[in-house]
This record gives sequence, C-alpha cells and structure tokens, in this order.
Amino acid sequence: MSYHFTILGPLDNPLFTHEFGTSRSGGDGVSRFTTAERALNPFILHSALDIVEEVQWGPSTSSGSAPMYLKHIDKYQNNFISCWITGGNVKFLLLTRPRDEALGLTSGGGQRGSLAGGRGALGGQGVYNPTSPATEEAVKNFFVDVYEGWVKTIMNPFYAVGNGDVVKSPVFRARVAQAAKKYL
Repeated sequence: MSYHFTILGPLDNPLFTHEFGTSRSGGDGVSRFTTAERALNPFILHSALDIVEEVQWGPSTSSGSAPMYLKHIDKYQNNFISCWITGGNVKFLLLTRPRDEALGLTSGGGQRGSLAGGRGALGGQGVYNPTSPATEEAVKNFFVDVYEGWVKTIMNPFYAVGNGDVVKSPVFRARVAQAAKKYL
C-alpha cells in the first residue's frame, strides 16, 4: 500500500506532507504512486474537507463534542481517506492507496500503483477493507503518535501555527516515518 499524509492548518493550507509505503508484510516503506497519482493526491485530500467539516461542525456526539479521530471519511476511486482533527482545527489527512490485487482489480500478475500491504487490512478475503477493526486501529495509533509529535513541535516558540508556517523539522518528519513504519 502507498500512503500520502498531509497536515492542513486552520485555513486549510498545507503545513506538512509525507509520502510512504507500507513496512509491514515484507514492504520496503517506499510509496508506489505513479506520477499522475502523486499530482492528484493533494486535490483528493482537499475534496474530502467538505466531509470533514460536516462531521466537525455537525451534530455533537453524546460527550458534547465531535471526536478527534474521524476514521474513514471518504473514498475517491481506489483511494481511501482518514482524518484526525486537533483542538486547534488542524487536520491530519491520510490517503491510503491499496495495491490493485488487494482491491480485486487485477488477476494476480498485474503490478500497478502501490505496494503490498499487511494481511490484517485485507480482511481475510484478499480485499482491502478500510473499516475493518484492524485497519482502523492501526490508522488511529498512527494518528495518536503523530499527534504527540505535533504537540511537541508546535510548543516550540519559534514555530507559529497560526501564521501558516510549514513544518520543516527533520525530527518531526522522522517521528512521522517511525509511526508509519510501526503501524502502517
């Protein structure tokens, strides 16, 4: 599987972007997006913002507020989008592109798009299921680790989230890569 992770600021401006592939089940951690897919990914993620805002500003849950982890929120062609919203209205969006075999699109020999993913995400039948408990738990754990790193990054007095500063910290990028390797 290939992943495109983006952090969007309160004004929906990109603050951080990172692409990676799965490291589970023999994966090498390299994304397998084609050039056309790579160019389209930011547009797919921005198109999901309408759904994010519906959930964020829609009817509250029983606790009186919307949850931070919104789970799987959108699908575009063979891409699945998950979201996490921070208290400061910063959105973490994860676009997942499963390999074609996991979607049942090729007859075994075709290799296109993305790398093989973990068996837990395939739901036992060889078909990727973004709503399976194993997949949702892995994505949630990834978001929790990234959120912890995010909070530590924005506590830096030289970084101002409200100004739309892009995160260039190699330490933060390494934490995102480490969380991706650990959970995805």
